[in-house]
Amino acid sequence: MAAWRRLHGQAWWPLVLVCLVSSLVMGGAALAVEAKKFKSDLSPTMRFVIVRSNAPGCEPTCPEWISAEGTIEAGTPVLFKSTLKALGGRELPVVVDSPGGNVDAALMLGRLIRQNKLDIAVGKTWFVGCQPDVEDCREKDGKDARYFGNPYAGGAICNSACPLMFAGGIRRVVGQWAYLGVHQITTTYIRTKLQYRTTYRVVRGKKKMLNTKIISRKNAGSYKTYEMSKAVEKRLAAYLKEMGVDQGVLETMKDTPASDIRQLAPEDMLQMKLVTSLDAVELLTAAIICKADPQPANCREIPVQAQRAATPVNVATASAEAVTAAAVEPMQRDDSGDMR
Repeated sequence: MAAWRRLHGQAWWPLVLVCLVSSLVMGGAALAVEAKKFKSDLSPTMRFVIVRSNAPGCEPTCPEWISAEGTIEAGTPVLFKSTLKALGGRELPVVVDSPGGNVDAALMLGRLIRQNKLDIAVGKTWFVGCQPDVEDCREKDGKDARYFGNPYAGGAICNSACPLMFAGGIRRVVGQWAYLGVHQITTTYIRTKLQYRTTYRVVRGKKKMLNTKIISRKNAGSYKTYEMSKAVEKRLAAYLKEMGVDQGVLETMKDTPASDIRQLAPEDMLQMKLVTSLDAVELLTAAIICKADPQPANCREIPVQAQRAATPVNVATASAEAVTAAAVEPMQRDDSGDMR
């Protein structure tokens, strides 16, 4: 027993009690428009690469863009910020191909794109020479131009959460050979079992809490809902309004089951103000745009002496053109499947 003390003429003994309490709590809802798993849409985490056009005859002044391909994850905005920092304020359009992913991350990406006044197009990049997944590649490594390629629209997608990212662009184009689709949000609720240790002190018969500390945390399962809550609907409505996009996009999301996807027609996207014109990715990346006066912000001159002596071979160019031409016919999609 602890030594007693006298206070205000009364003797008292401090008694410390430690209680363990277990509790089952609901963690914060992990909100995500999950990437729908089409057979051809499974992809790794979104990566960002600065690409220079490989179009014949465009040097020394060629268009450049940011290739953004893959699934949007929670950490994707951080990667995008690093890319923007490397650009040093240059305004390059984003060419995106993504099956979707995390809603909160998509909203952050959209706001970053808008804050930096960037255009965006749905499209893919056919790389010539160095590939993004090859480390320490030095082929055609010119002055600030490591990656060369050709953009194309055929078969490119922007589905699920991706249209939220897409909405952030200043100029926004999809074209008739790319796909942009929306559907309901999947919200994942994670249950966690917590065990607390609470310390009390009993003074003159009264219990006073000193502190509470979590001593263990265990996953107790999770469950998903496939309908948009009022809170989420309000947040998305505010975001679309902020971006100047019509609320018809949100209504289409709500009306499309999470197990399905609604591909938006170019005319519908124009009416909903989701696209700013019916043009395709070439509007932002074709070599001819650098012939304009004034030149677009994404055109950059690399002096001849600063370029590598080895120029892209004709075979590679022909191959890229063949792929672009072959992609003109719309790809057949398998709309069956489950959510990620």
